[in-house]
Formats: sequence, structure tokens, C-alpha cells
Amino acid sequence: MGNYYSDLSPDFAKRKIKFKDIPAYGYDRSVADEVKAGLSKAGIAEIYECMLMIREFEEMILKLRTGAYECIKEYEYRGPTHLSIGQEATSAGACSVLELSDYITSTHRGHGDSIAKGYFGIMRMGDEELRTRCPESAALSGEELREAVMEDHVFRTISELFGKETGYGKGRGGGMHIFDFRVGHLGANAIVGGGVPIATGAAMTCRIDIDKSKPRRVVCCFAGDGAYANGVVLESLNWASQDQFTNPKMTSIVRGLPIIYCIVNNHFGMTGRAEGEVTGVDSLARRAAGFDDDNMHAEVVNGMDALAVRDALLRARKLLDAGKGPVLLELNTYRYYGHSLSDPRNEYRTREEEEKWKQVDPIFSFRARLLDQKIFKENELDAIEKKVAERNARAARRAVDSADPAPEDVIKYMYADSFCEKVPKAYQVLDPRGPEPTVKRDSEGRLNYRDAIKEGIVEEMKRDARVVVYGEDVADYGGAFKLSKGLLEYFGRGRVFNTPISEACICGTAVGMAMTGYRPVVELMYMDFALMASDQISNQAAKWHYMTGGNVKVPLVIRCSVGGGKGYGGQHSQSLESMFCHIPGTYVAYPSNPYDAKGLIKTAIRDDNPVVFVEGQLLYGIKGVVPQEEYLIPFGEANVVRSGKDLTLVVWGPAVQDAIKAADKLAEEGVSVEIIDPRTLVPFDWTTVVESVKKTGRALVVSQCVDIGSYTGEIVSGIVEKCFDYLDAPVLKIGAKNGIAPQAHSLEKAYLPRVEDIVAAAKSIK
Repeated sequence: MGNYYSDLSPDFAKRKIKFKDIPAYGYDRSVADEVKAGLSKAGIAEIYECMLMIREFEEMILKLRTGAYECIKEYEYRGPTHLSIGQEATSAGACSVLELSDYITSTHRGHGDSIAKGYFGIMRMGDEELRTRCPESAALSGEELREAVMEDHVFRTISELFGKETGYGKGRGGGMHIFDFRVGHLGANAIVGGGVPIATGAAMTCRIDIDKSKPRRVVCCFAGDGAYANGVVLESLNWASQDQFTNPKMTSIVRGLPIIYCIVNNHFGMTGRAEGEVTGVDSLARRAAGFDDDNMHAEVVNGMDALAVRDALLRARKLLDAGKGPVLLELNTYRYYGHSLSDPRNEYRTREEEEKWKQVDPIFSFRARLLDQKIFKENELDAIEKKVAERNARAARRAVDSADPAPEDVIKYMYADSFCEKVPKAYQVLDPRGPEPTVKRDSEGRLNYRDAIKEGIVEEMKRDARVVVYGEDVADYGGAFKLSKGLLEYFGRGRVFNTPISEACICGTAVGMAMTGYRPVVELMYMDFALMASDQISNQAAKWHYMTGGNVKVPLVIRCSVGGGKGYGGQHSQSLESMFCHIPGTYVAYPSNPYDAKGLIKTAIRDDNPVVFVEGQLLYGIKGVVPQEEYLIPFGEANVVRSGKDLTLVVWGPAVQDAIKAADKLAEEGVSVEIIDPRTLVPFDWTTVVESVKKTGRALVVSQCVDIGSYTGEIVSGIVEKCFDYLDAPVLKIGAKNGIAPQAHSLEKAYLPRVEDIVAAAKSIK
């Protein structure tokens, strides 16, 4: 591919590194100026109405606590109360310049962002789009139709807040996870900063997936000031600013990541303040200087002025359209209430401070300007205010009266039940950049485990252009284990690329890409590093299908290699698959041989659920017959490695090879062992295991996981529950010692389960 990197010759000449200025509060236009520049009276009314909708919704929550919201005063609201009163200008001003196809992510205090994205999305829809969104209003047209759809938007938002089946997420996610994919809202996030890598991944999709007949899609990422001390957020800023996204020698794709990071600085993380307390900078916009020579075009904006926010977003969008993203904006705003309504806020701020901010209230000050500059008359604004209040009241009453989710559906939507059977035509196009990567079979048609996985990935990438591969060192170098060698040369850097050493961001961006239509395959060099990314795997990838009531799929594969048995010590040797078996929403696959490795990786890529795909490094070199023709191995179907009648041995990963050797030794003593390799731990093939144990009456479960808390214990429990009347002896389990993997060879041999341990345990089962 050639050397695309700058010259790294030593240069220690004395110099100073200069930082560019970050502008602050440069907006100085009046409403009248905006009208002269082309902002219509209708556009101004939309911004005002949107801010009112947010305020009315939030004040409804406030009043519900005291029974003061008259139309539903009997309703006892249970749930979070993270109000954003005071921040309306940030949501309305930003979303007023976004297109229906643009994306946003938001925060646990994200009702306002959701209402605003939905509001402006609905305002941009034609009648047919409105009818498609809200079929029950199909008989209406024009403004009557639009108003019905707008009320439905408020209704579904309130319904989700109240945990109703009619909510956007069917009551599964609640207000802290509010979303609406139909207008590009990818979801609010209850994990502080959790939406930032997702937004970054969505921007990666927008960068790659371009329809030249339509405006370029952009992503607006809302996150609070508290998030900008969070590791994965700072990783995301670095990720978005990578030179490889702008270096024309490295990519032919449109340059720059099209994302606007909006720091909604309301001055309180929870009770702590960023400035003057928990950071060492006077402005969070300074963060940008650490990641980009142009400061990510950062500026500080008056977040109490919707028009100032709108102006900043318009200019940011122009930068993105020119391929100069990302952009970071600090929106200086204020929340009038505490972190939640259980927080009285008087312990860490004063009434005098609050009053000063209320004097620049985004709604009241905007209203005054509209009247002072004679843009609107008092009765016109009164009419908008009355319409918003009555609409919210009707929607709230309807939400209270709507159905709760059925208890029997408590885990409905935990997994997507779909599979990529057919690739959309637009993604069936292959654009090879060089020689196709090949793998070599021996004279018996055998491949090693590593090449079997590689062949499966190549086949899926050729089949579906939405499949992208990224991770640390996977491009030019081919990965630490050379599994991806040759992929870059064939598929190009748009589909195969290196990443920073940012495991959380690797997995978080994969969630964002998956939620926006792509099918990323990402690599974590060692499974130990999955702990760095466990929030993105467990709280993001695993949960979004459920929290949205099945409205979004997250088809991604996280490849994790396990290095036990190689003398790499405690931080490079852990077999952690049991941890992810405990997280509902993820699938866990662990092939033990080349044939299964290829069939399972292909299935994993086509499945519409997130898959943790575990690879044993000790297995990379083993060989097996792997067909060249197309085949898949369904998840949840175990492999009976060997049939037997005296003992069932359930085992996975590298331990399967030890189990075969142990079974050979036991056979010499007349013990017939049936070996079952589940291949996928989630979903688990209970049918095969139960049938085997009913036949043999005895069972032993083996893995290389640390014994305590291992998934082996879950399998033992299931066997006892399902096969109790058929058991002739206690069910045993074997795992690694309950300690930390040592480096010394003598200690590691004692640490991991051995063939002799399996034989001894089998003999002990009487």
C-alpha cells in the first residue's frame, strides 16, 4: 500500500508549540438581523414553540411530584426526574438546523433534545411522511395532520417517561433512554458520556455511507460538562480527530468526520462544578486543543440564546460539509434545578446565582426580544403558548390512560430474532483495491484456525459492503496475530483501518455504526482488554435492542483473543467469556476448531445481535478440514465431538483438545465419554446436553475460565435442574485455579486445567 506516514527523522530543534485562540461569545446579531439574513417568521416561531414544548414537558414532571398538574393530578409518577429547565435554547437552537436524516445522541437529561429533534423532524416532513409515521391520522392533511403527528410525538415521549407500552421504547427504556430512530435520534444515555462514542460511530457511518443525491448527513452529539472528564469521551475526541480521516493519501472517502460535539455546560456534573473545582481549565472548549491542531474549530457559545446556538451550528455544518470536521462547541447554559428533584441544590449553590441566570432565561428573554423588535405581537405568542400547553395536557392524559406493558413480556425484545439473509442491492458492490487475500489449504484440504476465521471474514466482506474491520494494528501490519493480513490491500482503508489504543472507543463506535446500518467487526487484541470496554459492551451494545422495544438492531462482532497457556501473565491470559454470558443481550461464541471457527464467524457477522467472538490463541495453529463452499453454523447448536455412554463432558475452547486426550485415556480403562462442545455459550444448546446426560447419568463441565463464578457453574446448575431424576452421581466442574494467571511456566501448568485433572475428576464421579 505504500508509506503514507510523515517522515519520522529525529528533529530536536528548539521551538515553541503554538495553540490557536478559541473564540467565545462572538454572536452579536439581533432577531431583526436574522430576519434580514433570511430566517423567516415561521422559522422563528418554530424555535419558540420548540422551547415552549420542552419547558412545558419538564414543568409537567415538576408538578407531578406535588399533584399540581391538573389533568393527571391523580397519577403517581415513578421514575427519574432529571430536569433540563433552563437549557431549552441548546436543544431547540441546535436541532433547528438539522435535517431529518441527521443524527443526534443525548444524555440522561435528554427529554429536551428528543422533543426538539422530533419537533423539527416533523416540521420537515411532507404529508405522506407524516401519514407513514402516524397511520391513525392518515385521513387528515396539511396543518391538521402535522398537529396530530406533533401531539403523537409528545404522547409517545410522555408514555415512555411513564413506562407505558405506547412509549417510544414500549416502556422498556424510560425517559433516560428516550429515542426516535425515525427522526435520527439514536437515544439518550443514562451512562454519563455513554452516547459520545456511539455518536462518533454514527459519524463514521455518515462518512462512509454517502448518497450523493442527498445532503451529507451529520451527527450532533449532546453531552454535559460532567462527561468531558470521562475517559471514553476523551477517547472519542481523539478518535474523531485522527489524521487518517483527513489524509488524502490514506483514503479516497470524503474527508473529515461529520460530527458536532455539543458540550451542554450547565455548570454542574451532579453537584460538582467543572470550572473551579473538578477540572483545571477555565473553559471546557480547551479540551479540543489536546486532540486537533485546529482546536476542532472549537468555540464557546451563549447557550441561553437559541439564535446564537443556531448560528454556531450553521457554521459548524458548513465546516463538516467542507470535510473539515469534527467540530466542538461549548454551549454555556444553566439548569435551574438540582441533579434530580431529590436534590435541593441549596448545599452547593445560591439563590442569588440562580436569579442572575433566570434574568437571561432562554424563553422569557427570547419572547421579550420578539416583542421589542416587533417580530411578533403579544396575542400571536399567547396563541403558541396556549397551543403547546393544551397539547401537552391532552398527551399526558392519554398517556396515563394507556396500557402498561404485560408482565409476561418482561424479557421480550432481549434479542433480535432476525438475520441478514439478503444484502441490500446498494451494498452488494465490491470495490477491490488490490490482490484478494488468500489462505492456503494443505493437501488434505485443511486450514489452520486463524486462517479459517480470516477466510470467513473475507467472504462476508465480499458479500456485504457494510462489513468493516477495525482495531489496533489490524491494517498494514495485519493484527498482532496476522489474522487480518492482506485485508487492507484488497478492501481499502475505508473498510479496514487501525485505531488508537482505545478499547472502549473501539467498541462504542462499533455500537454507533451498527445502530446506523453497518456491520462492524472489531478486534480487541486480548480478551483482558474487554474489561476496558465493558461499559460499551454491557451497557450499550447489549441493551439498546431491549431498551428501544425492538426498534433498533445492533449487529456487531467483537473479536477477543484469549492467551492463556502462553506465559503472558495476569493481564494477557484471562478467559473472560463467563462475564459476558452474564450480560443479557449479547451472544457469546467460542469455536474450538477451524471448521467451527469459519462457520461461526460468518454467522456472527450476519446475526443482528452483538456477538462476543472468543478466539483461543493456543488454537490459532491447529488444522482441520474447512470447506471452500459456503456454509454457516447456527448459533445454539452444540457439536457432539465424540459419542459415549458413561459420562457427558461439556467443554469449550482450547479445553476441548484436552478433553479429547482425556477421553482417550479413559477409554483405555473402559470408560466411554461423550464430549459436547456447545460452540456458543449464549445461546446455549440445552437440548443436546440434556439428552446426553439423560443417557449417561453423569456429567463433568470443563473450561479454562477461573473456576469461581465461571459459566461452568451455570451449566452444572442447569443440568441438575433439568436432569435430576436421571443423574447417578453429582455433577462436577473444572476450571482454572481461583487466582491470577502466572507467567512462570511451572505455575501456569498448575494454574490451568490439565488432561490429568479431567481424568481424575471423571474417575471421581461414582
